[in-house]
Amino acid sequence: MQSRKERHQHEIKNAELNDGKNYKNKRPNKNKWVRKKRNLLLVLLLIIVIIGGAVFGGKMLLPDKNAALDPSDTRFRSVTISSGSTPQQMGQQLEKAKIIKDADYFYKYVSKHGAQNLQAGDYVLSPSQTIPLIVSQLSEGPTAEPKLSKGYILVRVGDSNDTIINKINKQTDISSEKLKAAFDKKSVIKQMSKQYPELLKGIDGTTGDEKLLNYVFPAAYNLNKDKTADEVVNTMLSGTDKLMQPYYSVMKKDGLKAPGIIAILAVSGKAEFEHRRAFIKKIAPYAEQLQKKYGILASISIAQAAHESNWDDSDLSSKYNNFYGVKSEDKDNSVVLSTKEYVDGKETTQKARFAVYDSWKDSMLQHTQLLLKGTDWNADQYKDVIKAKNYKQAAQALYDNHYATDINYTKLLTDLIETWNLQRYDK
Repeated sequence: MQSRKERHQHEIKNAELNDGKNYKNKRPNKNKWVRKKRNLLLVLLLIIVIIGGAVFGGKMLLPDKNAALDPSDTRFRSVTISSGSTPQQMGQQLEKAKIIKDADYFYKYVSKHGAQNLQAGDYVLSPSQTIPLIVSQLSEGPTAEPKLSKGYILVRVGDSNDTIINKINKQTDISSEKLKAAFDKKSVIKQMSKQYPELLKGIDGTTGDEKLLNYVFPAAYNLNKDKTADEVVNTMLSGTDKLMQPYYSVMKKDGLKAPGIIAILAVSGKAEFEHRRAFIKKIAPYAEQLQKKYGILASISIAQAAHESNWDDSDLSSKYNNFYGVKSEDKDNSVVLSTKEYVDGKETTQKARFAVYDSWKDSMLQHTQLLLKGTDWNADQYKDVIKAKNYKQAAQALYDNHYATDINYTKLLTDLIETWNLQRYDK
């Protein structure tokens, strides 16, 4: 039997053991607190992400008020900013011309960045330009080079191939050597001809004169996505192809090549292209009749009429039916007008008396008679023109036989004939 003392000691031990267990059960759980703290941090982080996303998403959803109307529309349009226009009116003119998104955006921008610097005048602008770029251009004045964003280039009328290559090089960092090689490479020409057969009809890459750069429309091009020279070639020809789509049916019907038509459209526009084509269609049948009867090449008759009359836009042509600038001493059937002549290769303006005709057909007939019968002082003056077997020989003979004093006359005629495929009327 246990004594009281022993029992007492045993109870004390049991009590101590029980107290230890109870203490352990009541002690804070460290892992649970860590989990709570971690969960709290995750919630805070999630809140921050949601708020940040909302702000960023809001910026993405809200439009950039100063962004370009259409970054992909790189066509340039003529826009006249009227003299005396306020910044608000300028913005309205630009919005109406579909160059910018909103006139109010334009006004708010210029109000902060110098509205007093804006100048009136005739500008060439594009929907691919941002408002800051447009404002910069308007501040420099009508003669300023169009402003473009990084990665864009502007091919202008009259730019040489080397100038275009240098512009591309500056915006893409692709070497000039690689660019030149790509535009002239036979394999690239072959591939591009498959992709754009109507644009590149007639080019085979075997002659030095047929360069792909000659088929590039003077316009702006976005080269930001292009990493290689071949991609640049494709981008520029793709843009040209889109611009030329409305003219392919006419080119096919008349046998025209793209470079000449591109030059006319870029310089003079669609209306002038249609005007010139209509002029050719009007006089070509009669030129063919004169060729059959008298032997003067129809292409020469048409080309001279177009060149001498400025496509029937000169006063002498439109008012007096004189296509060829034929002079006359008959005071009853003539008119005195200013004319440009070349003396020792230099252009001068003089007064002269020109023949007046009842109809344009009379003018063409008289021109044919002049070539056949010569002048009063030399009946055989144009004998080489009459003997010519093709338009190139005839054009050279006109200068050699002193029909014209302009040293560039032969090239002007041959270029005009080839651009409009006028030789087709010589058959």
